[in-house]
Amino acid sequence: MPDSSGNGNDGAGKKGAVGAETSWSPSTTTDSGGSPAVVFAGAQKERIEIPNTAGSLDVSHFSILVQFTLNESVDTDPAHQRYELMEKAGSFWFNVREDTSPKYRLRVGGFFNGRAVDTFTGTHVIPSNTLTWAVATYDGAHLETYVADGDGTNLALDRSVAQTGTLNTGPTITGIDENLVVGAKHRKGHAPGGSGTNEDAEAFFNGTMSRFMVFDTALTQAQIASLVSGTTPGAKPGAVQASLVPKAVMPSGAGPTVPYTISWAQGTCPAGATYTVTATAAGSPAVSHTGTALSATLNLSLGPSWAVAVGCGGDSATTIVRSSGFQESAASYTKTWHSTSFAGAWGGTSTYTTLASASATFHCSSCRAIAWVTDEDSAHGSAKVYVDGVLKATVNTRSSSALDRVLAYTFEWATDGAHTLKISNVATSGHPRTTVDGFITRS
Repeated sequence: MPDSSGNGNDGAGKKGAVGAETSWSPSTTTDSGGSPAVVFAGAQKERIEIPNTAGSLDVSHFSILVQFTLNESVDTDPAHQRYELMEKAGSFWFNVREDTSPKYRLRVGGFFNGRAVDTFTGTHVIPSNTLTWAVATYDGAHLETYVADGDGTNLALDRSVAQTGTLNTGPTITGIDENLVVGAKHRKGHAPGGSGTNEDAEAFFNGTMSRFMVFDTALTQAQIASLVSGTTPGAKPGAVQASLVPKAVMPSGAGPTVPYTISWAQGTCPAGATYTVTATAAGSPAVSHTGTALSATLNLSLGPSWAVAVGCGGDSATTIVRSSGFQESAASYTKTWHSTSFAGAWGGTSTYTTLASASATFHCSSCRAIAWVTDEDSAHGSAKVYVDGVLKATVNTRSSSALDRVLAYTFEWATDGAHTLKISNVATSGHPRTTVDGFITRS
């Protein structure tokens, strides 16, 4: 099972009794809500084990959320009478009990300050073969359980009891840092207060699970409601990057917008999340995009500082983008260049040359990205591009169709600084022209 938190806690399927475990590739089905669900066959002792990578499962407060369909027709734990939803042995657990009256109520527990508290049982009866949400939280003052219908509706507090103490982590109780196990109780270390290995596996879940999640904080009821209904409070994309789009064409008009690729890491957003990208600037209309990809193209006007925010239903990750535009007159030239006017030129004019080694050099005093703006057609050829005196590329600006305001070449740095961009004409045989229509910088 892939981990969507970014911590690399990917789970592996296991099945069979202790000492006879084999790997298991979980089969899937479609739950009653139309979502994919993992099928757990309790009689086969199937479970998913998730390692505690870099201690990222060591929590002091928690929220456990499971969307599942329990099939009570198979009693997988007659000795202890429970179907385990999720457990990290020696730390916390969450299950459905059979030994309650009435049967099939939730129980959540944990080891607090070195002792086990496993007698907190809810009041709601979990129905058989019915898609259900079950939630448990601990905030340092209370243990609570919630239940909701499978589509997230009718969320209700099941029970709340006072509970304080520090949740034990790592090898404190069982002698080793146990895996987080979904669909079973599985302990490799010694029994609490004992010694040796005493590995056991029991309480196997029977049914399907559509989603299972652990948060390292106690979500509020409002946050839980938002989460089980399809959004993800608290989830946040990773770092946001903004890059000028090479070979993009700026639209016509006196104040053209600049195409940027906005990209980000998944962060703690769930796999397949829908992302909302919004760019705002004082005095300018907001620019937005919604989609499931980890990138989007936004056209941002020159001048103002744009605050670009990316979210997936919780907190947003942000970056600032500020573009400046410079006409061709901002460059210094060698050899002969000619000014020309035409409708598609940025600012109405551009300058061009057909001479070999004729150059245009632009200097920015403080920028972190730079772009050369040109036009392209069948008369244009190639030019060598130097960045801070170093040849970086030879750019072909020939095109079978006429294009105006093209970002022919872009270059970026990690931080702002003083830089130069030099365009040197190759004077390609048969189509020797190179044009400079301006420059874009980002700071």
